[in-house]
Amino acid sequence: MIVKNEARFLQGCLETLAEKVDEIVIVDTGSTDGTIEIAESAGVRLLHQAWRGDFAGPRNFGLDQVRTDWVLYIDADERLGLPRGGRLADYIDPEAVAGFVRFQPKTNFTRYREWRLFRADPRIRFAGMIHETMVPAIKAVSRQEGWPVVQTDVEIDHLGYDGDISHKHPRNLALLEQALPLDPDRLFYWHHLAETYAGLGRLEEAENAARQGLARAEGQDDDNRSATASLLYQFLARTELQHGRDPLDLIASALARQPDDYALHFLKGRALLAAGRAEQALEVAHFLRDIDPDGLPDGWLAFDRALFTDKACELAALACLDLQRHSEAGKYFADASRLAPEVLAYRVKAAAFGGGSPVNV
Repeated sequence: MIVKNEARFLQGCLETLAEKVDEIVIVDTGSTDGTIEIAESAGVRLLHQAWRGDFAGPRNFGLDQVRTDWVLYIDADERLGLPRGGRLADYIDPEAVAGFVRFQPKTNFTRYREWRLFRADPRIRFAGMIHETMVPAIKAVSRQEGWPVVQTDVEIDHLGYDGDISHKHPRNLALLEQALPLDPDRLFYWHHLAETYAGLGRLEEAENAARQGLARAEGQDDDNRSATASLLYQFLARTELQHGRDPLDLIASALARQPDDYALHFLKGRALLAAGRAEQALEVAHFLRDIDPDGLPDGWLAFDRALFTDKACELAALACLDLQRHSEAGKYFADASRLAPEVLAYRVKAAAFGGGSPVNV
């Protein structure tokens, strides 16, 4: 891993790695907050490289020092999980070139497929000053050697996106503006640029970045790229709704490309409600509530579990209000309150509309 001022997170990460791996290599890029002391006390191999505005550099510096046959790359704000116990080596297919982990990007989100495990092969190195990736190198080695990339049961939970991350926007913007001209077809750059502009209040630039990213996605059939294009569609659909515009045609195009994007289905429900099509919005709420988030296969997208629970019930309640079915709306609000008891608004609305015992959508 690479670190800089990660004292808040590092100890917890190291505890999940203890006795699960053969060695831990950490590259520090200039910590001043106690990170170094935590690493030293854990007995890791601690290396130092000054920060040069490029995430791939220290990643590769660390890879050059690895002495094991396989590598897991992980960040300090992440936690390793091995559901069957044992050691990480027990989850590795020695015939493969790499393994996907089951990655949770935020608390209360479903898991998706993420590239994190790979052979310690000198041909596999990171590229990119931000959102550094070793995926093209893994794919090249896989083609050359005929070694597959396999799914594993290894889990990683990411904690760093919980809470306010606005302090990262200025740094990320500078790196993204440098990285995009070097790799303009990297769709995730466009998505992150759109989200960063939006976080800085530069909404017109944010929308423009998302549309430029979608233009780059045309004609690309790779599953991972299609999933990233879906993130751009989600961003634009939310933007259209926030501005009182109708995003239904946009959402239809997106779902034709990625029919299992349940965030887009939820946005479709909100758009139908805004368009006065409450019965159809209620159907979307039923569709989402019938999905078990724990039963979703590991794909390329993760979803907020609330879309399938309280948010789906809230959508149903609002649709019922539009249809003048107030008592039914109250019951849906009561069900939302049961699923998310911390949300006071659900309880208030359930009481206001006579919600009795919760109902299942």
